[in-house]
Amino acid sequence: MAPAREEMLSLAKGLSLEVSEQEIEDYEALLARMQNALELVAAMDDYQPKPDQTTSPRRNIHFPEPADNPLGAWAWRFDLSSSSPGSNALEGKSLCLKDNICVASVPCLLGTDTFRDWIPHTDATVVLRILDAGGIITGKAVCENLSRGAVSSTAATGPVHNPYARGYSVGGSSSGTAALVASGATDMGIGCDQGGSIRIPAALTGLYGFKPTAGLVPYTGIASNDASLDYVGPITTTCLDNAMLLEAIAGADGLDDRSGAGTPFPTNVPRYSHLLSESSAAGIKGLRVGILKEGLPAQIDPNIEAKFRNAVNALERLGASVQEVSVPLHSHGRSIYSVVSKMGNHIGMMGQATGRRQVMLTDLFERKGLPYTPDMVSKMSIMSKEALLSGEFAWQRYGTVYPKAVNIMRKLKDMYDDILSSVDVMIMPTTLLPANRLPVSDATPLVQMKAAKGMTENTCQFNVTGHPALAIPIGFVPATEDKNVQLPASMQIVGRWHDELTIFRLAHTWEQSINWKKF
Repeated sequence: MAPAREEMLSLAKGLSLEVSEQEIEDYEALLARMQNALELVAAMDDYQPKPDQTTSPRRNIHFPEPADNPLGAWAWRFDLSSSSPGSNALEGKSLCLKDNICVASVPCLLGTDTFRDWIPHTDATVVLRILDAGGIITGKAVCENLSRGAVSSTAATGPVHNPYARGYSVGGSSSGTAALVASGATDMGIGCDQGGSIRIPAALTGLYGFKPTAGLVPYTGIASNDASLDYVGPITTTCLDNAMLLEAIAGADGLDDRSGAGTPFPTNVPRYSHLLSESSAAGIKGLRVGILKEGLPAQIDPNIEAKFRNAVNALERLGASVQEVSVPLHSHGRSIYSVVSKMGNHIGMMGQATGRRQVMLTDLFERKGLPYTPDMVSKMSIMSKEALLSGEFAWQRYGTVYPKAVNIMRKLKDMYDDILSSVDVMIMPTTLLPANRLPVSDATPLVQMKAAKGMTENTCQFNVTGHPALAIPIGFVPATEDKNVQLPASMQIVGRWHDELTIFRLAHTWEQSINWKKF
């Protein structure tokens, strides 16, 4: 049925388009042409990559029983491996995946009950690469509600508990992945990071969590927040495992337009784990390390700062050359990130993202049932509601700030690059505070948002700039609320674009020389 005249005039009025009496029939005809094109495309078959479920069947798919899910970290369980892997790089290794990563025929919860029963039709590129490397995927790990939030309390399935102290946060949004790896439920895990969501959970649970260079690991087949901030990477208990897993999943896939100039194809990805093993004797003698001054602000927990300073002293004893460096704009990085994230993600949340050359998850858009209804919004977490409200406010009142923020993103990148021309890596605490207590379920919006304090101040900047960043464990500190509770502290190592190897070199030397649990 062609658009009614009243509909056409209503649309025009909303756009401040004046349609004269003489033009009404012409615009009706033009709109009808557009409708014909829309109907034609809507009736076409979709075109997503189809996985080979013969060589990689999905077995024993089930929702875990509470007794089998003590930390609340499993979102879905199943067994998935390939009968004909291309290599044995991950042979015998069990893995979990953040629950925004598509596995065909396995439900994907996205931490929400805003919509339900989304069962993807395709496998993410990282899934295919894990299978090809001989890895065994044993399930999906809980992620925060719509992948928003740095506190593990927002998933519709309930909170995720820290393995070191029940009732404390694991951070987010890759909360379940970190909890499962840290508790030994799986050997390795894959997280996704839009502002620190790999590094923060790794930091709070004593793990190695790597946000690679922008585009190094394809985001194909993963539910996105904002393409300019999306990353996927490894969370592991050791540096060598982290290098091994990154090596297996990295390299352009020809589908994800996030992989820009300089991104290697899989056959050209450095053999990180082998190179580390071969060069371990060389250590870090002469490596130039810059302590980012702005990464130690006044609000940092004194125990975190003391532990970080001790780690710096240890790096010097191991042969690194350490100096202080400064990027004043780093202190405003979270504001820049907030504009890009909340305004950019808002377009995606409203189903209006455009300009992409990638595999589009059309089935997810259909399942979301946009536009949102009051019932759907009521089921969102405080973090998602706040993002929706802030995004709409920003576009209505400050529409020109987004393009400026995009330009300032590049300025911040240039400033880090300038520092990284004189040092090999920058270091700083990953989080400013140890894990916080989980907020109560009926906490007010401000209380829930406050629970994320101290988490993203040093992480979100590198989502904006694209630099690779690795969180590594550096010991235990007392919880802020209870000095008898000991929780992990973490250091973040940031390097030049596509220089993951130097970051691994520093982390591997630390791992080989220091027992972080006794440091």
